[in-house]
Amino acid sequence: MQTLAVLGMGLTSILVQIIALRQLLTAFSGNELDIGITLAVWLLTVGLGSFIVHRFRSRHAFGLSFLAVGLLCQTTALVISLIHPIFGLGIGETAPLLTTLFSTLLALGPVCLAIGAQFPLSVAHLDGNASRAYGLEALGAFAGGVLFTFVLSGRMDTFVLATVISAVNVVIAVLLFGKKRLVWLLVLPILLSFGVERIRENAPESDLELVQRVESRYGEISVFEAQDQLNVYSSGRFEFSYPDAQAEELKAHVPASLLEAPERVLLIGGSPAVAREFLKYPALSVDFLELDATMIDVSFSLLSKDDRQVLADRRLKILSQDGRRFIKSTASRYDLVVLNLPEPATANLNRFYTVEFFREAKGALQKHGVLALTLPASHGLIGRPLQAADGAVYRSLKTVFANVAVSSEEYGGMYASEGPLDTSPDIPALRFSQRRVATLFFHPLLFRDIFDPLKVNTVRTRLETAGAINRDRRPVAYLYNLMLWTDTYGGKALNWIFGLGDREIFSLFIAALLISGALFWKKRQATYFTLFTNGYATMAFSLIVLLAYQTAYGYVYERIGLLFALFMAGSAAGAYISKLMHDHLRLLQLVDIACLLLFLAAPLFFHEEVLYYLLMCLCGMLGGAQYAAVNRFAEGKKRGELAGRLYALDLSGSVIGAILTALFFVPLLGIGNAVLSLMLIKGSSFVLLLTLGHEKN
Repeated sequence: MQTLAVLGMGLTSILVQIIALRQLLTAFSGNELDIGITLAVWLLTVGLGSFIVHRFRSRHAFGLSFLAVGLLCQTTALVISLIHPIFGLGIGETAPLLTTLFSTLLALGPVCLAIGAQFPLSVAHLDGNASRAYGLEALGAFAGGVLFTFVLSGRMDTFVLATVISAVNVVIAVLLFGKKRLVWLLVLPILLSFGVERIRENAPESDLELVQRVESRYGEISVFEAQDQLNVYSSGRFEFSYPDAQAEELKAHVPASLLEAPERVLLIGGSPAVAREFLKYPALSVDFLELDATMIDVSFSLLSKDDRQVLADRRLKILSQDGRRFIKSTASRYDLVVLNLPEPATANLNRFYTVEFFREAKGALQKHGVLALTLPASHGLIGRPLQAADGAVYRSLKTVFANVAVSSEEYGGMYASEGPLDTSPDIPALRFSQRRVATLFFHPLLFRDIFDPLKVNTVRTRLETAGAINRDRRPVAYLYNLMLWTDTYGGKALNWIFGLGDREIFSLFIAALLISGALFWKKRQATYFTLFTNGYATMAFSLIVLLAYQTAYGYVYERIGLLFALFMAGSAAGAYISKLMHDHLRLLQLVDIACLLLFLAAPLFFHEEVLYYLLMCLCGMLGGAQYAAVNRFAEGKKRGELAGRLYALDLSGSVIGAILTALFFVPLLGIGNAVLSLMLIKGSSFVLLLTLGHEKN
């Protein structure tokens, strides 16, 4: 029974973690930096729970921990869903950094304390065998991640799943108690589900009326109504409004008028009503591209009867594919590619605004084809984050295309081509007039304002001096979000950090590393330092892989369960492999070397999707092997007593790794330099281990 309980512990805890991560991504508008914050809070509170109970002795304690997790699972999902009304945030509003941290701690703290308590209690139930407990928990977590990704994701509502997880934990608790009369406890998850539903129904509502909410594999899709207009959100971030004829006409007719005779258009994402405008040109065919089939269904269900009839045109093709993957593989050549997407405020969106994507889009264009995109319109003074983001996109376009034109700031348009781009107002105005396209708001005279020479020169001058080049490995989206937090809610400390260059950051990091290494060496606790760096490096590296995966493919929301499952499977394999080697000090040294080699080779893995999964598995394997080796390196009689302390030490390294990587290293230094920092960490651990010789510390 103990073995099954530990497996169940791993399975249910990973499911709680996955649904919490997905819910919090939605609560904080799809900002992937919140993955690091969530993991840091999760690990911090789990480690605290582990430390608190590591000396606790009670034969019913293990069963009580399952009962606690069961009773807290549903309330965790409830609190996350109420973050916006609790903290007075509007739909799609950016949460302050401190609010993000506090609300995440508020939501996850109680259930994570209970989950953290389970590990040392499981070790006690397995006669002090921490490695076996670690391996069984990892196997359970692997099963949970696979189950979620391939069976539950997109098929089961979050709160229904939370109720099922709660019931499973209560069943395990009853079995551990060994008292059949306690079977009545199974009623508690059902009662809790009714209570949660009642609270959700009576929760304070926003000014917008919720029309529809659907959880797809790629994110939660919500539709709100305000003043006869429907507003569509994906993972908490605004996508588009419908009907919005003015915006729809601008996005279609301005870029179409820059071409003499456009025939083929690729429209990526956003409102399908923009495709309606392109279909007003008799010669045009339109491919509409959207990754999420559920988003396509929701978007088309909102259209008026007249628009649905227009979009039934055979010239329109609806393609449910990832935009970047389609652009890379298509043999078609388009006259016009339109990014009908929000601004690059997340890595999922930013991947369509990088140098790498612009090169791919250039390959899908005809010789004189045009790539068109629209960034948020700015009126008057432009904020520092917006200026940096817009400038990065503009400079990235200039890196790829021979000609880049911009509109005046009120319209936010950028247009790129290898051919000439004449934006003298009279030329596109004449083309549009000659085509005799029927519109509600758009008029040829608008071109005088859209491409007013004085306004255009002002915008171009500002953009040319702002922002770095936006690349896949150094996405401007992360820095954009940090600067937005700082400008709106931050303080002097964050502004000072964001002003540091690469050399200053690395100098501070190396100094901190040398000081901490010296302290551990002085106390003859080199293996403790190795365990700390093990937690730091494996968590930081897995987070880097997650963020790199999101940058490359854009659907980490769907695959996060599988990625975590493979990490945990690797951890279980690593813990098992460590049993085969009796020289545990040598194993620790070999794992440090293997980590260095893995980090060094990591960029070679960032080219194929399957290799990301392999990276997660290898990272977990090295982490599991090193954790198990440190446990065995401890003196036998103290091994059980040290289990909770060592687990907490490993988790504390993971917490710091998650925070520093998500909030500083990746946004400020980029993915490549973030990996380099991990090589420095494991290199220092290896050097410290060499000082031990074959002594046991």
